[in-house]
Amino acid sequence: MMMYFLLVGCAALLGAHDKSFVSAAPGHGYDETTSAGMTGSAPVAGINKPDAACSCPTSVNSTTIAGEADWSRQHLERLYTQNVMLHGMVCSCNVAMRGPMRDDYRYTSGIGAHKLHTRAATWNNARKFCNEEGGQLAIINSIAEEHMLLEIFNHSGPIKGAAYPDAAFLGIHDLYAEGDWVTVSGDSLAKAGYTRWSDKWGGQPDNGGGKQHCGALMKEGGMDDVACDVPFPFFCELPVMRALQ
Repeated sequence: MMMYFLLVGCAALLGAHDKSFVSAAPGHGYDETTSAGMTGSAPVAGINKPDAACSCPTSVNSTTIAGEADWSRQHLERLYTQNVMLHGMVCSCNVAMRGPMRDDYRYTSGIGAHKLHTRAATWNNARKFCNEEGGQLAIINSIAEEHMLLEIFNHSGPIKGAAYPDAAFLGIHDLYAEGDWVTVSGDSLAKAGYTRWSDKWGGQPDNGGGKQHCGALMKEGGMDDVACDVPFPFFCELPVMRALQ
């Protein structure tokens, strides 16, 4: 009988040891914020296990287009995996393009996917063309993005049907109120991150003729306000997942 109780006691001790070992292992439910918080540094949650403590945005309609190789999508998704701040925690999330990828867009790591339409259109028609491609008229968010668009612009083919071939429509306007420039998403230019206007013709925007309410990127850099009903080439961009703070 004594031997029986000894065996039962040993089994209980071994079970407790195994349980504590399993609970400390970095498994599916492991919370990496605990050790990060003890060191006094910012919590780094989900760097190795994003689903453990982070609620990363997920791609929407991530189907592929005809002829698109799986390795191509995987490669681009790696390019768009970034550390982002989510509810006070640093998370490694895939912020890849939403929707199907297109082979007629230029993908730039950390900036996005863009296309210059060289056949000119009015601003509203350009807006609809971009939407039909699953995107929007391009919104510049940084000097780096401006430089990338200028590179595309300066290496493009001939512009067709434009009133002025050295400017291309962007997704900005002051149609709601004169001088109150906003993006097609409703943000101010300051919030979007890019406010550089051209200094040509006495400085822009100047609302020439009282009817220049749509924004365009100059081929030499900087923005100009132009008439919305005049055809220009235009930039489209595919939307990127935005992590919420």
